[in-house]
Amino acid sequence: MHNYKISTISKRTALSVAIASLFSTQAMAQQAQQPAAEQEQIEVIAVSGIRSSLKSSMEDKKSSSVVSDGIKAEDLGKFPDLNVAESLQRITGVSIDRSGGEGQAVTIRGFGPQFNTVLVNGRQLATDSAGREFNFDVLAADQISGADVYKSTSAKLQEGGIGGTINVSTARPFDYDDLRIAGSIKGMYESLSEETSPSGSFLISNTFNDDMFGVLLAVSQQQRKVQVNQIATAGWRGGQTISNKEDGVLFSNAYIPRNWDQIIDEQDRKRTNASLVLQFAPSEDVTVTLDGLVSKFEVDSQVTDLASWFEPDRVGSADIDPTTGTLLRFTQEVGLHQGSGDPATDFVSHTRNSRDVTNDAFGLNVEWIINEKLKADFDISTTSAENDRAGRDRFNVVGMINNYTFDATGGLPTVAHDGFVNGSLPNASRARMHYNEKGNQPSNTDDIDEFKADFEYTAENGVFEKANFGAYRQEREKSAFQISGSQCRFCGYGTAAPLDKIDFRSYTANNFFPGLIDTFYTYDGDKMNQYLADSGFPIVPTLQNNRYTINEDITSLYMDFTLQYDLGEMPLTVNLGARYASTDVSVMAIQSFVTDIVPTADATLFANVFGPATTIHQGTSYSNLLPNLNIKLGIADDMVLRFASYDTITRPTMDQMSPATTFNEPRRQNLTASGGNPALKPFQAENWDISYEWYYNDASMFSFAVFNKEVEDFIVTLTGTETYNMTSRTGPGFGCSITNSALCSGAVVGTTNELNGSSEIYTVTRPQNGESARITGYEVALTHMFDNGFGASVNATVVDSDLSVTADSTQSFALEGLGDSQNLVVFYEQDVWQARIAFNNREGFLRALDNGFNGEPINTETFGQWDISASYDYNEYLTFFIEGINITEEELVQTGRFKNQIYSVEDNGSRYSVGVRGSF
Repeated sequence: MHNYKISTISKRTALSVAIASLFSTQAMAQQAQQPAAEQEQIEVIAVSGIRSSLKSSMEDKKSSSVVSDGIKAEDLGKFPDLNVAESLQRITGVSIDRSGGEGQAVTIRGFGPQFNTVLVNGRQLATDSAGREFNFDVLAADQISGADVYKSTSAKLQEGGIGGTINVSTARPFDYDDLRIAGSIKGMYESLSEETSPSGSFLISNTFNDDMFGVLLAVSQQQRKVQVNQIATAGWRGGQTISNKEDGVLFSNAYIPRNWDQIIDEQDRKRTNASLVLQFAPSEDVTVTLDGLVSKFEVDSQVTDLASWFEPDRVGSADIDPTTGTLLRFTQEVGLHQGSGDPATDFVSHTRNSRDVTNDAFGLNVEWIINEKLKADFDISTTSAENDRAGRDRFNVVGMINNYTFDATGGLPTVAHDGFVNGSLPNASRARMHYNEKGNQPSNTDDIDEFKADFEYTAENGVFEKANFGAYRQEREKSAFQISGSQCRFCGYGTAAPLDKIDFRSYTANNFFPGLIDTFYTYDGDKMNQYLADSGFPIVPTLQNNRYTINEDITSLYMDFTLQYDLGEMPLTVNLGARYASTDVSVMAIQSFVTDIVPTADATLFANVFGPATTIHQGTSYSNLLPNLNIKLGIADDMVLRFASYDTITRPTMDQMSPATTFNEPRRQNLTASGGNPALKPFQAENWDISYEWYYNDASMFSFAVFNKEVEDFIVTLTGTETYNMTSRTGPGFGCSITNSALCSGAVVGTTNELNGSSEIYTVTRPQNGESARITGYEVALTHMFDNGFGASVNATVVDSDLSVTADSTQSFALEGLGDSQNLVVFYEQDVWQARIAFNNREGFLRALDNGFNGEPINTETFGQWDISASYDYNEYLTFFIEGINITEEELVQTGRFKNQIYSVEDNGSRYSVGVRGSF
């Protein structure tokens, strides 16, 4: 698709017209100073479409002083994919994580989301996640004009990303001539839910008073009726004795899954974005930009779950893999337990996957050409994010005492429950009440204030070309708190469920995994909670004493120099400089420690008793000097050779620095907790890159890059034991970590407190520094355009580390997310037709070194996804389009330490969109 638009622009008011208008997908009209004698009018031809988008990205890559890649919108309001993260995954070295089938978080060169800095228009955007990782699903793609991925760095770039830095750009009114209007409407069909939902966007931009003023308003709303099908366990327990009271020990030192859930998550997703940009150019030397962005992302989740809980002391019969010790098939039978209670078929109803995220960002930017040699850029911004779910979610369990059989001998694990066959169900009168809870999910708030002052001094001639210098200040506050409460009076399946009061009914899942039970019972959890209240046993959520607030202040100074010299006929550009960053962290937490554990009616479940609240104040500070060197050699007119050497850091994630300890619900022989470490130091890396780029014709290129990263002070989350003294009769007790005893006080590890004669050992996960790793890899990419309208882009990234987790190792550290990836895009663009098919493949990788349950790893299997799109230009204003995501309905599979330990299988189905886009 090629759209040609002719406009008349004065050279006096153009900014880099020659390149920007030929290669930009948005017909950008910008300003640049020109001599007075060159005031004649010129014609500018602006091209939009896939080809021009790729050309523009190539031009940016070639001119960049660092190793980078990017992607551009094909036209105003037309980013290439439904989601920004899904577009970024087409870039060499970039892969993504998904939520509900949508791209959410980005990995660069094997470094996960927490290792990458995400900026919007050069500013950091607050995030609703517990850590630093940015969730792209809050940001509508309709308002994005481009995104750049910086894999090496310069002193001017904000520090914090060992993996890389992503800068997402939004549209500005001075980018366009006069009045521009763009918009789209479409319907999206989900293959699993079989529902269709609407979405639409609208953007209007105009300039006034001879381009002195500009206004841009953009609004978009997207809705989805999502269904996610999943089968999963909380983890595989190793070293277990498999037995029952009739036959005794069947196997020793075996692996058995903790539980098995058949999950249907039905979600209503609604994303609303609005942005307003005002620009004012009182003179040719000054441009003032005031902008604001508001985003609202709501996920209303209703999970219906057929659940099974496994205990090693009630196994009737079992088959085991002798090589790995993994149980492949086993039964859980009534009457065989040795203290754990009888098995029950559980019907779980919860809303824990819901989100209610609000993001906003406001900024003021002033660009000032002070004189012919000196330019200044001042920027001040504020942003906030909140996921407001505290106290609003629920978790309910009703069950039937029953036998069931776990069977993974056929590959995909199944659990056969007695009485659930071919849609028939046991008598509903067997249903018994069990566990009920409100809250559990925390609320996270994030507030960031930034100020930047950047200066550029340009020399008139000679080897020295320019110098950049400036200062940066960030003040960030991140808080998390939890409002929750539970009711276990009816735990243990001893009380008949009030069937009519809770709307107890049969439920059949749409398009569930073949061979698994898809018809079982469900009910209304809200009505269950109301029944408890009416019966005099209300659940009263309260503010929990495991909350924290982290304040982080960063001050950075930088300077770099750019030198140019001709080696014969080869232009050489050298950029060298350094960035100094000082970080101060203060942490305040409210903590209550466990003082007793008491039994409930359920033999497998206990209740925590907490002591009084304790206020904890801790903090740390550190400074880093980060030098960098970037060398670019034009070995031919169409060839560029680069070398980069640079130091980078990634600061600990915010939730890792909390000293508060969260104690999970105590299960029989499974007392678990998690906590942070405010004394954590940042990851530090020494890096080098070598890149070769060949732009062998107008819209085709080949590139090859190798990179090396030596990372120190890796932060790893490890599981260890901590002993907590049960001191409810004598005062509050404290636990002491074996791996980091400085975090705790008042207890003796592995001994019994003589004052009260009772202690409990918890399995606790905490982060700590200390490991080092070397990561190496290479990237290869080829984009080729044919004269017949066809084109292709293919790339691959191969990464490796000197540390890895193997099935038989006791390795305590490996890089999570490290894995190879490949991308292929084939497209056709001719006259009024456009079509594209894309394949993105991510090889298997370590998802988590520690599952947070018992220290076992989680591995993600290779996942490849096919996407398609096509469009037809009805006229110069209207385009009709179709899009398809994951059209082969690939499933995401995760395993434990061994391949036959299935951890989860997730099916997001596919989604299709049909719509119309207009641009005027």
